[in-house]
Formats: sequence, structure tokens, C-alpha cells
Amino acid sequence: MASNFLRRLELQGFKSFALKTVLEFPERVVAIVGPNGSGKSNLIDALRWVLGEREAKQLRGDTLGNLIFGGTTKRAAVSLARVALHFDNRNGTFPIDAPEVELSRKIDRSGVSEFYLHDSEIKLKDLVPMLARARLGARGLTMIGQGQSDMFVKSSSTERREMIEEVLGLREYRIKKNQAERRLEASSANMDKVRALIEEIAPHLRLLLKQKHRWNKRSEIADELKALETNYFGFRYHALRSELHELEKPLHALDAELRGKHEQVAALEKHAKEEDAKAFDAKRVTLLREGLTKLFEERADTEKKLIRLEAQAEITARASHTAQQPPEAYRSFISELSGEIDAALRAQDFAEVKEKLHAWAKKIKFLLNPASEIETKSDDSENEIKKLKAALHIVDKEIIALRAEEDAILTSQRTMHAELRSRFEALEKERESLRKLEEKARNFQFELEKAQLKIGDVERDWRALGKPVSALEELPKSAGEIDVADAERRMLRLRGELAAIGEIDDGMVKEADETEKRHEFLTAELSDLEKATKDLTGVIRELEEKIHDEFKSAFHTINKEFNNYFQLMFGGGKAKLALVKKEPAPVLNENDEVMPVIDAPDADLTAGVEIDLNLPRRKITNLDMLSGGEKSLVSLAALFSLIAVSPPPFLVLDEIDAALDEDNARRFSELVKSFSQKTQFIIITHNRSTMEVADILYGITMGEDGISKVLSLKLS
Repeated sequence: MASNFLRRLELQGFKSFALKTVLEFPERVVAIVGPNGSGKSNLIDALRWVLGEREAKQLRGDTLGNLIFGGTTKRAAVSLARVALHFDNRNGTFPIDAPEVELSRKIDRSGVSEFYLHDSEIKLKDLVPMLARARLGARGLTMIGQGQSDMFVKSSSTERREMIEEVLGLREYRIKKNQAERRLEASSANMDKVRALIEEIAPHLRLLLKQKHRWNKRSEIADELKALETNYFGFRYHALRSELHELEKPLHALDAELRGKHEQVAALEKHAKEEDAKAFDAKRVTLLREGLTKLFEERADTEKKLIRLEAQAEITARASHTAQQPPEAYRSFISELSGEIDAALRAQDFAEVKEKLHAWAKKIKFLLNPASEIETKSDDSENEIKKLKAALHIVDKEIIALRAEEDAILTSQRTMHAELRSRFEALEKERESLRKLEEKARNFQFELEKAQLKIGDVERDWRALGKPVSALEELPKSAGEIDVADAERRMLRLRGELAAIGEIDDGMVKEADETEKRHEFLTAELSDLEKATKDLTGVIRELEEKIHDEFKSAFHTINKEFNNYFQLMFGGGKAKLALVKKEPAPVLNENDEVMPVIDAPDADLTAGVEIDLNLPRRKITNLDMLSGGEKSLVSLAALFSLIAVSPPPFLVLDEIDAALDEDNARRFSELVKSFSQKTQFIIITHNRSTMEVADILYGITMGEDGISKVLSLKLS
């Protein structure tokens, strides 16, 4: 027995399955049962949706947003819905190196829907070919929904062919063929556009190339002139730069010598000024003379005091010979004392009064004892005279010292004046040497400026050619001498020839180059498109042959099996499938006459499938005469005939046995059991016969919270 291709189904938030729900498929026949309204058919919708269904009506909803559990009075709504299928990938059905692959799809409230293959996001257009290769699809006979048991009969002839091709595994080639046809159509449209563009630009290109050829000679002259200008300006510029460099070297040396000489002269000048300041220290002389003046004044004051004291001493010595005062002296003293006392009484200063009292106390004491007072005064005067003589001696010594210092300064000044004269003579010689160096430097600078002016003339002529001065540095140095006059004459002649030809229209040349490149590009692209068209035509032909051959080969066998299962279901009669080609639309000629029809080469590929049958004991002329149960039986006969020829990996059938009577339900269940060796069955059913052949039963219930729940039962 083959392994199960479909391993597991996971749902979360999808319709009534609000909680995460997992259905394992370890057996070949899985029956799903439950009361009406429990959410069984939501499982079929989930399978359709995850396999790429995009129309809400095919999922029994108004919008895709209705796929998300919307909540009930006892359970809150969820934000997203997710469905995942787990497949056996040991045979490499999906391009992933893993024994088991998960295909999932989710949608949120914003309406964003995403597919994931093994946790990697994938676009539906990339997923559809993989599913077609595995003979899986959201519609067709491999997934029959509730009320669609007669879908094969009710479908159009084209839809029947698509169902057969899907079961046969030809849908993958049909998708590739359609993609190749779309690419071929696009390539053909692009070829027409490219041809139109080539035809449009060809005349203009010829005109542009003719004009471009006219200017080729001018380009040659311009190139020759450019080379000549490069040699001419390169020679002159580098020669002048070399001359300038040769002048700059001695000038740099002179500048260095001048800086040294300037520094030397500045040092001599500074030293001379310092020596001059030392040689005539006017400030010091002034201080000495001010000191002598003060000493002489101090000496004069001291001599005056000394003379006064000596005179008083002599008077006092004379007075000591007469101790007794005459009566007139007493009367005069008392009169004077009386006046002084009156004056003291009027005085406000106490210290002055006290001083006067002390003075009169001495006078009274002298009056009473004149001899003792005279002796006392005599002693004081002698002491004061001695002090004044000592001070006078010190002043004389200081005067002598200051005069000696003054004489020394004057002598030093005379010596330094002589030295300064010699220094200033040396300084003048250095200044003369500096002037000569400066004159020499000026001459070099003049020559340097002449060279710079010549370089400026070269740069100005170069700029006149519309070129930047910086480019002169990049010009190559001439290997030898250049005849400047001859080069100038040749440049003048070449410029005259260019002027005679006229200015080049750069826009025209550029347009010619661009148009030529555009023409070459379009020609190459046309060639690529023709090759791609040829390749696509070959691919389409190969796919058409493959589809045609495999379909034709299987169709005969399918027809035979269809007749057998039809007779089994109806207990006799005959049935067959017939290919009916589409009638092409009439084509009118220029006289509005219908052109004869020529069979298209791909007519067999687009031929639809019609059903031709004869019921036992009954004659019918079209399928609409069949009852609902009869249509279901015919569809079942077609389904099992296809399974017999090309069994799909699994079938999902939703109450396909509902319209069958007991005998046909039993036959259906026996066929399911028989074909389960080749195909995995997932069947939603209420029929006891179908339940009996199931290996696993899943029961779906719905509680008061409005959420579908799953119960499982494995049948041995």
C-alpha cells in the first residue's frame, strides 16, 4: 500500500474552528461525520483555501474576511485565520529537501493573505505550478464540495476537459503552455514595436551618418592641431617652469642670506643701543646730583644749628658768672608771667596750656636758682653740639663718596663713547653689505617676474583654447627642442582650415552616435526576440504534443472505464466521452463574405468533452433530462474512471453520496474501499455504508459557544 500523501490538517481561527484544531490522516480512508451545522464543510473550505482558492463564493462566503472566526456571544472574535497542510515529500513533489513539507496560508482582518511553504513566504503564481505537478487544485474532481456530486455532468465541455487534465497531471503542462503563449504574445508585440522603431529611425540614421562622415576630416585636423598644441604648450610651459626653477634656487639662497644678514644687523643695532644706554646713564647721574644737593642742604642746616648752639653756649657761660638777678628782672618776670597766665586761661588746647606751664616752671626755677639752671643748659648744649658735629662728619663722607661715583661714571662714559663709535662703524659696514645683497636679490626677482610673466602669457593662450590651466601640468615634456615659430605658423594654418570647414555640431555627432547605438541595440533586441519567439514556439509545440499525446492516450482508456462504471451504476446501458472542437468565429473577407474554415493546428488541444449515454429501458436526448440522482451517478462513474486510469494523491468528497439510494451508496462505499489502495480518501458523509469502510472517523460537534470541535475514532 502506498504511503499517505496528505499527513495532517491544521486550522486556527478559520470559520467555526476558532481554536487550534489538528486532524491527522494516518489511514487511507478518513470519514468525517457530524450533525448539520457543526462545521464539517468548513474543513473542505479550508482545504480549498489553502490550495489557492481566491473567490469568496467558492468558499461559501461574501468576502474573504468572513473566513476569520467572527466571535459569538460566548467567545470573542480572533484577529487572523490560518490553515496548514502537511505533505509527504519523500518523492520530491515539492522543491524542498525535507521528507515532510508544510503548506500554510493565513489572512488577517486587514485582508492581507499570505502563503508559506515550509516557513518561507511564497507567491501564489509560484505555488500553482507546484500544486499542478502534484495534481492538486482548489477545484475539479479531486475536491468535490457539498451539493456538487453532479458537477461533472453540469459542467461545460471545456471545464470537463480541465478536470480530466488535472487528474491526468496535464494541468502543469497546460499552465506552462499558457505562460509560454503569454510570453510569446508579449514577444510578438515587442517585435512589432521594435520593427516599427527600426523603420522609424533608419532614414534619420542614414542622414545623420552622412553628416557625421562630412565632419570626419575636421576631426582629423582637430586631432592634429590638438597634438601640435600639446607639444607646443608642453615645451614652452615646461621650459619656462625649468627656467623659473633655476632662478628660484639662487633667489632662495639669497633670501636665506638676507634673513641672516638682517638678523646680524638687528643684533648689532640692539647691542649698540644697549651699550649706548649704559654709556650715558643720565638717570643715574641725575640721582647722584640730586643726592649731592640734598647732602649740601643737610650740611648747611647742620652748620647753622651748630653755630647757633655754640653761640648760646658762650652766652650761657657768661651768664654763669652772675648768679643773682636784679630787682628789675623780677618785676619784668612777674609782669611777663601775669600776661602768660592770662593767655593760658584763654587758650582752648590743654596740651598748649600744659606746655606753657612747664616752660614757666623752668623760668621760675631759674629765677630762684639761676646758677644751677645755667649749668644744666650748658651740659645739654655741649651734648647737642657733639651730635651735630658727628652728623656733619657723616654728611661730608657721603658727599665725598657720591663725588667719587660721579667721577667714575663720567670716566666710564668717555671710554664707552669710544667703543660705541667703533661699533657704529662696524654696523654701518654691515648695513652697506645688506644693501648690496638686497640689490642683488631685486635683480634676481626682476628676472623671476619676467619668467612668471612669460608663463602667464602661455597660460592665457592656453585658457583661450578653452582649457583649464591645471591641465598644463599634465602635458608631456618634449623630448627635444621645438621650433616655436614654425609650430605657431602650423597652428595658425590648421585653425584656418577648421574655420573654413565650420564649427562641429556636437549635438548632431552625439545624436548620430546615440541613434547608431540605438539602431544596433534595437537590431540586436529584434534578433533576441526572434530567437525567443522561435524558442517559445518550439516549447509551445512540445507542450502541445505532450498534452495531446498523453491526453489522447489516456482518453481511450478513460472512455472504456467510464462505460464500465456507468453500467455498474445503472445496471446496463452505454456511455462514452466525446471530444468536440470549438467552432471558430466566422472570418469575413473584404467583400463581407465568410471565409472557408481551416482547422487550427491546436484544435484538438482546445476540444471540449461531451457526454453521450444511453440509459437502460429509457431514452434521453440531453443531459438535462437526467434526475439529480442520475446526474450524481454519471459524475461518480466519470470520477472512478479517472481514478482507475490516473489515481490522484488524495480525494476530498463532501456528502457526494447524499443523493444515492441504499444500493448505489453500498456500491460507492465498495468502490472507495477498492480504490483506497491507490488513492487517499477524505469523505464527509452521513451514510452508514461509507462510514463502515472508513479506517478513521472524525466527529465534528459544535457547542453553545459556536466553536467546532473534533472527536476521533480509529476503526480496526
